[in-house]
Amino acid sequence: MGTLLAERRNVTRLNSESFTLLRMTRPSVSILLSGGVCVALTLLVSACEDRDNDPLAMAVAPETHGALLLTEGMPTVSDLVQEHGLETQVAGELDAWWGSWDLDSREGPKARASIYPSVSRLLYPYLMEEGVADLLARNEENLRAAQSVELLLVADAVDAAMRNAWRYHNEAVAALRRGMGELALGLALRSADAVREVSPEQVARALLRTAGDALRRNPETPPYSEEELTRIRRLTSGAEEALETGDYPRAIRRAYYACQLLGAASG
Repeated sequence: MGTLLAERRNVTRLNSESFTLLRMTRPSVSILLSGGVCVALTLLVSACEDRDNDPLAMAVAPETHGALLLTEGMPTVSDLVQEHGLETQVAGELDAWWGSWDLDSREGPKARASIYPSVSRLLYPYLMEEGVADLLARNEENLRAAQSVELLLVADAVDAAMRNAWRYHNEAVAALRRGMGELALGLALRSADAVREVSPEQVARALLRTAGDALRRNPETPPYSEEELTRIRRLTSGAEEALETGDYPRAIRRAYYACQLLGAASG
């Protein structure tokens, strides 16, 4: 279990050989390429286009299920725990957090909800009110960047995730104003995780899980020809390989088309 979690932690960033981010002549336009194929064109709206540190948001594989990529990212439980060297103190919670991403869209959030209070209690003395305020400011920049690509992503899951992320963020801001720093920190972590639910890696994993569940639910005589089953298995196998190498757009597309052939809901 520990080895698998360690491997997962090492594959949380994009494979540089699979993704290329190109800046065009206008600084507000970015193109994400995967394997030489353009998968997203994002118009980024910024009040100050000359700020190189503004987060970038991109729609990944929008022609399928679609996923949201934030180049800067919103700090998660794992990020903050490692940043402050608290891995030993919250080892159980950290393992539970990583393990929750292997659960479905209902059980995963429930599992994570149970660890936010204890993690926030340990993290808050390192951040205090000023640190949480800075965290919320960074999160809001990312959420606003994400808004600029939502129209490219028609999946219900993306829409729901962004609504939840904003709700948790606004509740966190209100809590901090009332002097409830720990609560605000926990809500900020919830907001970050809501966005992570529709990140390229998590979307690919969810689609693969949906395809696998659909295959297992088939009766003894499945309503597919041998040719169709061969194609479905080839797609899911290709998606798994792409996931392992960090080529998330390819993983999403293959898993999505497998779901389509299986008649399984893919969001």
